[in-house]
Amino acid sequence: MRNPLSRHSNRVFNDSKWIIPFLASLLVSITLIFSTIFGFFKAPYGRYHHQLPFDMISFAKTEVSNGYFVESSLNKVLNTNSSSFEPPRLAYLISGTKGDSHRMMRTLQVIYHPRNQYVLHLDLEAPPRERLELANAVKNNPTFAAVENVRVMAQSNLVTYKGPTMIASTLQAIAILLKESLDWDWFINLSASDYPLVTQDDLLHVFSNLSRHLNFIEHMQITGWKLNQRARPIVVDPGLYLSKKSDIAWTTQRRSLPTSFKLFTGSAWVALTRTFAEYCIWGWDNFPRTILMYYTNFISSPEGYFHTVICNTNEFRSTAISHDLHYIAWDTPPKQHPISLSMKYFDKMVKSNAPFARKFHKNDPVLDKIDKELLGRTGRFAPGAWCIGSSEGGADPCSVRGDDSVFRPGPGAERLQRLVNTLLSEEFRKNQCS
Repeated sequence: MRNPLSRHSNRVFNDSKWIIPFLASLLVSITLIFSTIFGFFKAPYGRYHHQLPFDMISFAKTEVSNGYFVESSLNKVLNTNSSSFEPPRLAYLISGTKGDSHRMMRTLQVIYHPRNQYVLHLDLEAPPRERLELANAVKNNPTFAAVENVRVMAQSNLVTYKGPTMIASTLQAIAILLKESLDWDWFINLSASDYPLVTQDDLLHVFSNLSRHLNFIEHMQITGWKLNQRARPIVVDPGLYLSKKSDIAWTTQRRSLPTSFKLFTGSAWVALTRTFAEYCIWGWDNFPRTILMYYTNFISSPEGYFHTVICNTNEFRSTAISHDLHYIAWDTPPKQHPISLSMKYFDKMVKSNAPFARKFHKNDPVLDKIDKELLGRTGRFAPGAWCIGSSEGGADPCSVRGDDSVFRPGPGAERLQRLVNTLLSEEFRKNQCS
């Protein structure tokens, strides 16, 4: 008979090969326990030193947690006086439709400055050939090619008059400008029928002394009978789902008036700060998207979207200046469209002190008068301090670029400064967003 002890001895002998792995595992476990106790794996000294987990922060500092929300950072930005920074930069959207490509190029050239950013949008009603001509005109311009600050939107959208598709197109342009360059201070939207009354040197010089938090947006609250007339109807913009342009459609149903926000209206032409433009795109508290959805079925939404957002947002309400920086002439009583400006309105345009005017017929003679008497434009661009080339022999002085942070303001700057002084007066601003 085999001795049972020998059988157990063989088993112990056979299992001895596991002793070394077992001891190694035991050593590692002991090391981990001690390292946890003595903090061998605490965060290295640097940006994470003494930093608590996020869930602990949210509970441990509930009374002073404003600093952990994006709105608090926004307040800090808005409360900072940024007028002492480097000279401002502007971001323009120039929009047009079928037959507007040449007008858009003329407007682009007369408001061009190397510091600025430009986006051109020719809507889907324009034929592909016209859009291609516009893109080639920008591509083949040596100044645009060198500075690379002019972009033609490859995606063309249908834009319906009085419909939300104009807002959608504007927001897309802002998104492009934010994506391509954060280095701008104000967004300005123009159409092919707009034209400047001051040079970019005039405009940039005056804006250099302004707070970078001021939004120029003509506005007023919709009240009384206008509230029922504008807010209750429900419209549908076919440009949202059709490939061919058509007028907005009216439904037979009517909706209740909003109670969670007040409705404002005003001019569709605005000069918005980058901070407010970012807010409308990103919508940290979802309010801009809520208002956008509401205005999808609102008549003349381009004349109310930005206005309602800014006047219902505490962080931006005080930044709204009720002026669109345009001279616009209307019939009495006002009709659906403004008066087309001509020579007889030239003196009124100048006396308005506004930097822009609308609307103009294509190649109206008054545009040449503005070029000559207000802008000093003889070549492709309105002259500025950045143009340091020779003009001998009819050469374009802007073909040679100098320092774009140096401005040469003229009489247009003096006119614009008078307007700005009025807009910033306590008397003018006391009724903003009210």
